[in-house]
Formats: sequence, C-alpha cells, structure tokens
Amino acid sequence: MKHRVIKISITALIIIISFVLQSEISLANSDVVATPNFLLFVTCIFGFMRGCNYGSVTGLICGLLVDIFFGDVIGLYGLIYMYMGFFSGLFKKMFYSNHVFMPMVLVFTSDFIYNVLLYIFRFLLRNKLDFSFYFEKIIFPEMIITTFVAFILYKLFYLLNEKILTLKQENTLSFDK
Repeated sequence: MKHRVIKISITALIIIISFVLQSEISLANSDVVATPNFLLFVTCIFGFMRGCNYGSVTGLICGLLVDIFFGDVIGLYGLIYMYMGFFSGLFKKMFYSNHVFMPMVLVFTSDFIYNVLLYIFRFLLRNKLDFSFYFEKIIFPEMIITTFVAFILYKLFYLLNEKILTLKQENTLSFDK
C-alpha cells in the first residue's frame, strides 16, 4: 500500500511539473509556434514503462488538465491523451533498459498521431484544408522538439522507474515487519 501511494504521488508530481513547464514555455514563447509537448512525453513514457492501464490513466489526467485550462470543450484532449497512453502501453513488452531508440520512436510517432488528430478535430472539420502548412509549421517542428526533450529526459524517467521498482521489491521481500 505504501509503495502504491509513493508511486501515485511521484506520478502526480511529474504530471504537475510537466503541465507547468508546458504551460510556461507555451505562454512565454507565444511567437514561436512549436513547443515541446511534455504531457505527451510523460504519457507515452509512463505507458511504455508501466503498461496500458497506467498509461491510459496518466493520459486521461494529462488530457483533462489541458482541456480544463486551454481546451474549447472538455474531453477532446483527455480522449486523445488517453489513447496515446494506451497504445504506448502496448509496447511495454519491448521495454529494455539500455535502449533509447524505442521510446524515441514511440514519442515521435505518438506526437505525429496526436497532431494529426488535432488537425482533424480542430481544423479539418472547420474546412481548413491546408495540411501541408500545418505539417510544416506545427507538426514537424513539434515532433522534433518533443523527441529531443524525450531523448534528454528519458534516462531520468528510467532511473526513477527503477527506483520505484526497487522500493516495491524491498517492501515485498522484507520479512522483519
């Protein structure tokens, strides 16, 4: 039980820090269109490291935060992030500690799918059909920046995940309590 509370509180802290970072960078650089999507990175990495259920719940919370503070309707971002976390969790069996390639490909692909879904739901349905402009100015730069941030921060998330797993193993193997 103690392990679960620690895991949830660390995840909540990471989500809050990521949300604040993403909000501040987006608002501070209002003239720059592409900023890293920290919440998508957190959702993908937690899904990748801990599975579909954890990724889905993390994605739903991250998406609802974006919906509440920046969205037009509540639920669109929550649904998209939730599915990104779920599909990232499908790759949990391919999780290897010393390989950085798979998480980077996962973040890159998830960011592309996320932005295409946003284009469909926010622009295409309003008859704004210039996908090449949207891809060139928003999608591709954001994919590169988010993947770069993921490359830098992945090892930190991996070490944190390993520390949580060793805490769990210490709690389950302890016989003197």
